[in-house]
This record gives sequence, structure tokens and C-alpha cells, in this order.
Amino acid sequence: MSSNEELKQLASYLKYEKVYVDFEEFKFQAETHPDYPSLLAYSDTLNFFNIPNLATKLSLEEIEEIDNIDSYVALLAEDNLVPSLYHVEKRGNFYYYKKGKKEVENSRNDFLKVWQNIVFLIDKPEEEEKNTKYFNSFSLLLIFSFCILGLIYFCSNSILAIIFGATSILGIFLSLEALKTELGIESQVSKSFCKTIPNADCAQVINSKKNKWLAKVKISDISMWFFTSQILSLFVFAVANSIDAFSSYMFLGIMFSIPLTFFSIYFQYKIEKSWCPICLSIILVIYIQFVVLFFLNTGFYFSEKNMMLFIFCFLLIGGLIYLLKPFFLEHKEMKEDYIKQLRFSKNYDLFKNTLLKSKQVFFKKEVIILGNPNALKRISIITSPMCGHCKNVHEIIDDIFNMYSDEIAISIRFNYYNNNDIDVQNLLFTLVEIHRNNGDISFVNALHDWFNHRDFDSWFFKHGRTEKNSMIQSELEEITIENTENGINFTPDIYFNQFNYPKIYTRNNLKYFIADWIDDENI
Repeated sequence: MSSNEELKQLASYLKYEKVYVDFEEFKFQAETHPDYPSLLAYSDTLNFFNIPNLATKLSLEEIEEIDNIDSYVALLAEDNLVPSLYHVEKRGNFYYYKKGKKEVENSRNDFLKVWQNIVFLIDKPEEEEKNTKYFNSFSLLLIFSFCILGLIYFCSNSILAIIFGATSILGIFLSLEALKTELGIESQVSKSFCKTIPNADCAQVINSKKNKWLAKVKISDISMWFFTSQILSLFVFAVANSIDAFSSYMFLGIMFSIPLTFFSIYFQYKIEKSWCPICLSIILVIYIQFVVLFFLNTGFYFSEKNMMLFIFCFLLIGGLIYLLKPFFLEHKEMKEDYIKQLRFSKNYDLFKNTLLKSKQVFFKKEVIILGNPNALKRISIITSPMCGHCKNVHEIIDDIFNMYSDEIAISIRFNYYNNNDIDVQNLLFTLVEIHRNNGDISFVNALHDWFNHRDFDSWFFKHGRTEKNSMIQSELEEITIENTENGINFTPDIYFNQFNYPKIYTRNNLKYFIADWIDDENI
């Protein structure tokens, strides 16, 4: 099973447990993990989404411990194949999991034969909101289709023109699937298509290099150009009230394309010896269009002006595809390189080596400590409520605090100056007072509220106002003096224990290293 299939098994498990994440984002975070594909990569990715999880070994004798759990991910190996992760559902006395489109049913004895002693579980958060995308690409395609077909019917008043337009849109959709296959982007649609018949391999046919002509001009290019040009010219001729002329020219175009369909079938059957269901579906669409045009065409209408317009539509789309496709290919290459770079940048060993070479500062004074004050791991943040760049850092720290508050201490070090505006001074006094009287959560919420609105009147109205407090002022001044003596004058600045967070790493990378840093006893 491919690593992409394992990700889908995990996604199936999350969906079953009603834990909703953006699959593309989940896939991206997993693929950029230094240890991808591995159980550690999947576990860290779930941690990134604040989803508690556990991977543990369970021998055959210990499997009874999960008998009361009706869904989990397990490492299984069938017929001496490489072990892979599967989403397992237990229904009654039987175990079910999917291999491709096929659902496998196993009795307990059969299930134990494929069991590989690893089980992966998540702890569903108490409150989970479903993140629904109301307008995905398929929805947009449907809206566009209805709009364009509605306009064509409004201008032409022809049902056959609508049917032809619908087949063109279907052809565009299939061409997009062919393009995804060419670029190595696996979609659920293309995956389903390419398993509909025996001996099918869409990628092998579409990316074949056995024909020199197809090596330069891909099937996806031809079909995308052909069908997109059809819908454009159909719309233009409908607006011009010249559907008869369109049907005449398009009928000739379809007739010239028929021999290409024969060649494609021959190429798949004899040369490549594999079928491409996407290509065969495109061919079927062309044959349907031929039948529709046969009834739509009432004679041959030649006009130099209409012919030029028809040719222009095809040339325009061809030119756009020629110009735009290199950008898609470049984007694909850049994404692949970006994933490799992120995988490199998330490597903890490299981060650790860089961290150990950074500036060291041993802080002695503390005013606000979040999390576990006695923890061996401490993150110190030099910050200011008036620093616009600090907002992003505090959002990252909030996530870390929510996940690891029992395992680390987070020291908030405000720089305080007597020449600060009175509102700024009172804001700092109030924040310290909130932490001392109400605890970590209230402080985090109050600071978060400040960075979101940055309005003194509304913030003081909501959280109260602590006037000048000599004891708090003295403590803040000691912190500021210690920061200044160590040459720390700019905010935000971050320290892992005594080591300065390396400048070559973006602050967004910070959360990737926390789990490994907590487990590392040598730093």
C-alpha cells in the first residue's frame, strides 16, 4: 500500500470518529515531516492539529484490551506483503477494513493472522466543530455549468445545443482528471475511473513515451483544448444567433477527430497494452457529440466571417493552454521542492545542532510563568503588547501552551520603561495582576483579546484597570534590566531554556520541534 493510501486510511478513521480536518492540509503536513512515511510522522501531524493520539504495541495475547473499541487504525500484513496501516472497524465478532474499493471481512482467527502488533488510536477532543467547505471545486464547476448552459439556452432556445454543451463540460471535467493524472495528482474520481476495468493504468497510458507525437502533445492537452474550445465557440455562436453555423463547423471538426479516437484505442490495445478508462470516457463523449450534432445539423452553412470566428475560438484556447500549462508544471515542481525543503527544515537533529550554537542567556528573574513552573523545559519570550509582530508568536505559544502545559514552563518577559505611555504601563500592570489573581487561562485570553483589538478603552472596560503598582513595577523593571544587560532590546525574541531560537528558522516552525525537545534529555 502506498503512503498516500495510508493517509486515506487515517482520514477514514478521523471521519468515523467525527474529527474533521482539511485532508489536503493534513496530507501536506504529513508529507513534509522528516520521517514521512512513518507512524511518527502521522502521530506528529495529528499533534499539529491538536488531536491527542497514541501508537502502541499489542501482542496477540494483549489484543483483548481493545476488543471494546469499535474503530482504530492497525498495522496489518496480508499474504506476506509489506505491513500497512488500515482503518479497522469491529462489528460484532467480525473485523472489517478496506483494500482499495473492496471491503475485507475477517473472523477473529483470520484477523489475528494479519495482525502486526501495532495499534493507533486518537482521543477525540470534547468539542469539535466540523469545518465544511461550502464551495469546493466541484461546486464551482456545477455553478459555472448551469450558468453557461442557461445562457446558451436563453440565446439559442435549442435543447440539442444544451445537450451538446453538457457533453463539452463533461469532456472538460474528464480532461482535468487526465491532467491531474499526468501531473501525478491522485483524485478520488481518477482513482475510481482507473479501476473500473481489468488491465487499466491511466497514468501509464497518459504519460506514455512509446509514441513520439504523444510524448510532445499529451492527451490531456488535446482534450482540454478541444472541449474548452467547443464550449467557448458554442456560447459565442449562441449569442450571435448562429447555432446552425456552429453545428456545421463542429460536425466537420468531430468527423476529423474520429480517426484520432481509433488511433487512441489501437494505441492502448496494441502498443501500451493497458487501458485508460479516462481516455475511453473522453472517446465516448466524442461519439455522443457526433450523434447530437447529426440531429442538430440541418445543413452546411458557410460564412467567411463565422468560419474566422470559429477558428479564432479554437486558436484562443490553444494559445492559453500553451502559455498556462508551463506554469502548472512549474508549480508542481516547486511544490515538490518545497515539501523536500520543509522536510529538511523540520528535522529536529538539525534544529538541535543549530540551537546549541546560538546565543546563550541564563535568566534569573521571572514575573509571569505559564504551564508547569517546575518543568525542566522552559520557553522564554521577550515580548511587548505594543509589538505588532508579537501577535503571531503569542498565537503559536498559545497552541503550545494548550498542548504541553504540564510538561513545559513558558516565561513571558515584558520590557517595561518609565517613559511608556500611562495606558501602556497600566496594561502591563493589569496583565500581571490578571495572571496572579485568575491564573494562566485568564491571562492568555486577556492577552489574546488585546492583540485582536488593540483598543485601550474597550480592553480596560472588559478586563479592568490596575493603576500604577510599585511592586509589579519593580519586578517588571528587573526583568527589563536583565533583558538589556543581555543585549535583548528587540521583540519578539524566544529562548529554549538558555538557547536563543535560531534566526534561520521561522517562528511558525517552532511548534514542530516542541515534542522532540521535551523528550530530549541532553538539552
